[in-house]
Amino acid sequence: MTRPEIMENPPARKREVDEVVQRLREVLDKIRIVLPSLGSDPVGESYDPAVYLVELGRVNAGTARKLATVLEQAVREETDE
Repeated sequence: MTRPEIMENPPARKREVDEVVQRLREVLDKIRIVLPSLGSDPVGESYDPAVYLVELGRVNAGTARKLATVLEQAVREETDE
């Protein structure tokens, strides 16, 4: 499905958000980071047109620090290529 088809098709947009949430959860699990509130934001579905957002939620400072460390490492690796 192409990007324009997703944008014009609410069920496809919802599926896309659910897929990216699952992908993010799996990647974070591999590096032992848990975002307890990770999921799709159900409130956005009540808008017209629907707005599909990913809810990352609130985390403690230790989780935020670990996430920042992993992201900094990824940035360094990407800029070193």
